[in-house]
Amino acid sequence: MRFLRVVYVVAIAVVLVLLVIAGVEAFYPAPQYPEYPEHPPPYDSPEYEEWEQEWMEVQAEYQQEATIHDKNIFFIVLPLGLLFAVGGTFIQRRVDIFGAGLILGGVGTMIYAITPYDLDNILRFAGIAATLAVLVFVGYKVFLSLRTR
Repeated sequence: MRFLRVVYVVAIAVVLVLLVIAGVEAFYPAPQYPEYPEHPPPYDSPEYEEWEQEWMEVQAEYQQEATIHDKNIFFIVLPLGLLFAVGGTFIQRRVDIFGAGLILGGVGTMIYAITPYDLDNILRFAGIAATLAVLVFVGYKVFLSLRTR
């Protein structure tokens, strides 16, 4: 029975993280990488330099959009994960199996928020610090409550 409880908690956490990821992809998808032209001009032609410049501008625009997208995801998903984890801490006192699933899913959601490749390192640092603070808070609340039982 204990094993089934652990599996259930992990299942809640995994499905919660997958729900967040699916929600992001459904309602705020990442920009699509530009398609490379099938037939660029020949390398030694005069049109090639102009084409190369245009292609570099398209790639730079995509990179800028991807960076903005990742920053927006960070500011949406990190607080959501924080809410799940802290909310799970308070629910855990009443219904431990659901609370534990929310805590684990919230931490997983926060990790998802700090993993994008294009995320600014300062934001990544702040996100990791916030995740650590949540882990310390949750650990303190959960394990302190277990000690007083």
